[in-house]
Amino acid sequence: MGLLSLCVIVKDEEESLPCLLSSVKGVVDEIILVDTGSTDRTVEIGREFGAKVYFFPWTGNFSEARNFSLDQATGEWVMYLDADEELAEGEGERLRQILKAGTADSYSVIVVNFVGEREGVDAVLNPSVRIFRNRPEYRFRGSIHEQIGPVIQEHGGKIEYTNIKINHYGYLSDSVRGKRKVARNLALLEKAVRENPDDSFNRFNLGVEYLRRRDFLKALREFQTAFKYLPNLAVGYASILVRNIALCLEVLGRYEEALKVLADAKEVYPDYTDLWFLEGCVHLERGNLARARASFEECLERGESTAHHITQRGVGSYLAWHLLGQVEEREGNWERAISAYRRAWSCQRRFYPALDRLVRLILGHELEEASQALVNEVDPKDEEACLVVARVLADAGRHAEALELLRSAMAHNPSSSRLALAMAWALLCLKRYAEAAEVLSGFRQPEVRLRCSFVLALQGKMEEARKLTESLPESYALRCRIYSIFIACLAGKAEVPLLLPGEEEEALRVVLEFLSMLLELEAFDEFEKVLPLLGFLPEPRQRMEFGKLLYRHGFAELAAEEIIAAVQGGARDAEGFVVLGKVAAEKGFHEEAVVFYRQALEGGKGDFSWYTALIKELSFLGRYAEAAEVAKKGLRAFPQNELLQSLLPLLQKMGTSAEVKGSARGEGRSFN
Repeated sequence: MGLLSLCVIVKDEEESLPCLLSSVKGVVDEIILVDTGSTDRTVEIGREFGAKVYFFPWTGNFSEARNFSLDQATGEWVMYLDADEELAEGEGERLRQILKAGTADSYSVIVVNFVGEREGVDAVLNPSVRIFRNRPEYRFRGSIHEQIGPVIQEHGGKIEYTNIKINHYGYLSDSVRGKRKVARNLALLEKAVRENPDDSFNRFNLGVEYLRRRDFLKALREFQTAFKYLPNLAVGYASILVRNIALCLEVLGRYEEALKVLADAKEVYPDYTDLWFLEGCVHLERGNLARARASFEECLERGESTAHHITQRGVGSYLAWHLLGQVEEREGNWERAISAYRRAWSCQRRFYPALDRLVRLILGHELEEASQALVNEVDPKDEEACLVVARVLADAGRHAEALELLRSAMAHNPSSSRLALAMAWALLCLKRYAEAAEVLSGFRQPEVRLRCSFVLALQGKMEEARKLTESLPESYALRCRIYSIFIACLAGKAEVPLLLPGEEEEALRVVLEFLSMLLELEAFDEFEKVLPLLGFLPEPRQRMEFGKLLYRHGFAELAAEEIIAAVQGGARDAEGFVVLGKVAAEKGFHEEAVVFYRQALEGGKGDFSWYTALIKELSFLGRYAEAAEVAKKGLRAFPQNELLQSLLPLLQKMGTSAEVKGSARGEGRSFN
């Protein structure tokens, strides 16, 4: 009998299984691999790593498969992991020492669930009982999100918390999309809830699946029902359940309810920093900056949540610093904002939103020495950091500096197509077209080939440009057709795209991308040549889209002319009317701006900023009663918007005051 058996249930895990099994090499004495129906190389890979492979037909119940794996284990202790997990580096020896001491019947570890688009950045930390003595009475229960901890406690077993880390990659966006994990879990949990509607844990997990789908109302209902049936406030998921209730209330705009839930929860879970962090987010969203600052400062004082809670990594460090930076920035304290963003990035070098805001603030305030020092501080091996800083430098027109940084990054990441595209853009902005084409020529990815085709066409190398659009995947067929027409237009053969039904919007996106790049490059002659690409649209819409594009690139007067012509031709576009409202307001034509903003809002809800823009123009004209009516309309569309809520009574008061003054002067009276 060995010290430790690893038990894993698998199905079609050939991509992730080698990482898991490599991570436990020399740590476990036995690997039990239970396959539930793989059709790939999963079983073969398991045997290559020395696993004992068993087969178990999938029954739709995770506990049954887990328990079958436990029946095969011979070790004194059992550890169970999933194929998309790994034992974190450096944890093996410490784990074996803990088991040799054997002061408990089971051990809780910290599962680091990486979420989002990239591993190593955003993570939720989940304490989970993964290691326990190999005893026949310790068996899983629950068809999904199966549990072992409560069973151990029911048999008098002691659970000890450790900071041993397990990395879990299954919730990264690509993994979830690729395996349809959310859809699978949702179906299993809905079935479990139908069969046992009073089960709090199943209700909680069903709410989590709705949360992943961003169906916050359904998630809230499940979380509230789960709380109703909660055995007690000490169960492992109780604190995250309450936090999730508050989160859903916040997203749904029910801020007062969210704050009440958080206030009660803080009394019960004073070591759960996530509650203070979410409280700060609510205050920040409401615009109460003083209270938001106090909440985030409290998070930093408390530090990360304890190992007993499911927690979002960073709530007591870099995330709190980042949002504190947002508070300072909104209050105009840019030096303190820079300091906060720098602290956030120092805490977590892979938290790139803080780096982005840090660089933008430093460049925006022309702190040249700080700017250069920061660029020098960026690790050229960190592709994402280099891309973030290069993007900010490019937005500031500092293309030579962006290029220098990207060259350094490319030396460490020579196969990165993202770096190649960014380098090519910097070279294009510096009018170094040949070098841009050379940078892109070594890559075969469709997006890079199309960008290279664009560059070659600008150089007049039409035949080479055409060849690059050939033999691309079928999914790029429409883009390739439009690229071919783009090349023909640059060659002086103006053509209009011929589109199939349903292709218009995608074609418009591609054409506007071309036109936008040409405007940014100040390639005005080429811009004029390719305008026929918009010819598949009716003329009024052509002029409308053209006008909005011009406005986005700073050509306000030309934009207004095109949009007015489009409107006269019958086009109706809310964003177009907003552009006209902005141009009119900038020129001091406030009456006209009012008309345009009203037309923008005729189509429906719009954006809340359109309401505030119209209120501003009406207030400038002293038409406070009308402005108050606009605020009321805005609140019907955005009932929780605090800016509109605060403006309404002020406008009503000013409107009443204006009426009184008018009456005192005899205005509005009729004498016969």
